[in-house]
Amino acid sequence: MKQGKAKYIACILKKKIDGGEYGADRPLPSVRTLMRTYGIALGTAHRVLHELAAMGLAHPRRGAGTFAERVNRTIGLAIPGTADSEFFTAIMEGIVANCRKLEIDLVAGGAFAVDHDLRDEQAEKLARHFASIGVAGVIMQPVGFSENADCLNETISRVLDDAGIPVVLIDYDMVPPPGRSHYDLVAIDNLAAGRKIAAHLLDAGAKRICCLLRRLCADSVHMRFSGVDEGVFRATGKHVDIIVAEPDNRKAVAAAIAKHRPDAIVCSNDIAASELAKTLAKLKVRIPEDVMLAGFDNVKLAGEMKPGLTSIRQPCAEIASVAFRTLMERIKNPQLPPRQILLDTTLVVRESTRRKA
Repeated sequence: MKQGKAKYIACILKKKIDGGEYGADRPLPSVRTLMRTYGIALGTAHRVLHELAAMGLAHPRRGAGTFAERVNRTIGLAIPGTADSEFFTAIMEGIVANCRKLEIDLVAGGAFAVDHDLRDEQAEKLARHFASIGVAGVIMQPVGFSENADCLNETISRVLDDAGIPVVLIDYDMVPPPGRSHYDLVAIDNLAAGRKIAAHLLDAGAKRICCLLRRLCADSVHMRFSGVDEGVFRATGKHVDIIVAEPDNRKAVAAAIAKHRPDAIVCSNDIAASELAKTLAKLKVRIPEDVMLAGFDNVKLAGEMKPGLTSIRQPCAEIASVAFRTLMERIKNPQLPPRQILLDTTLVVRESTRRKA
């Protein structure tokens, strides 16, 4: 109830700030004034000022009081991956929810194109738009899956840096590992996620684990497969084999099956795993009897597949909240050193890796 009363009073004061009653030349009511005016306790009065500070409306000046100084409350959001997976859409929705909660204005890219070259062009235009309108900060996923991705990311970085706009990246960095950009990064711990899948497949009896790699992929995929390889090597002293092929390329998949004779295949994500499952069915390769199959992201498709797909669940809501909070901190303190925040994942086991006795 006290928390609700603090929010209520903060909303009253916000309306007065919007009306010009308080501003850079007139301080907000002190704690004692709030207690006397609204008949509230000391702790509630402090919470009122805390609520206003969370909205970006309360800024203390040493020896002068707390002032309602308007700041830029518009951020940009660019997540090209929404064209590929509902996983990115969930992150976008989470960031929108965080903006609404703190009344942050959001400028976001519309529907990104499925074609990666066109998507790259859209991402660059959006970055230039962010710079032209002077947003306070940007949350973005670097472009990927195209021949000129590195060059384009460098261009986008330069545009935003020249405009002095803080940036928080999600999913993977603009710089290939082991390098790091000067931006904050919020992602899952892909290495640890790969190790989880490796441990599970080994426990399920897999002896020859392969990873299916598309030629153009994000650095996060390489990290996932590095985790799989590390987990397998630690347990068996053997490295996993990498199959470089499109999952719907029947000829390439058949050649890889004949060459490596895998009894388990890990795909970069659930969509690739679904495409591979269809190809394996055409080749009369049974899942999981002949080959166990695992993916990443745990999108809706993973549970709808027959058999259901074992997958790594990404904490979409947590990624969104952490990315938003990280950007707010970065805007408030641009001098913070670059941070890399890696979140844990959950392995969801389904029939694709459960072999009958």
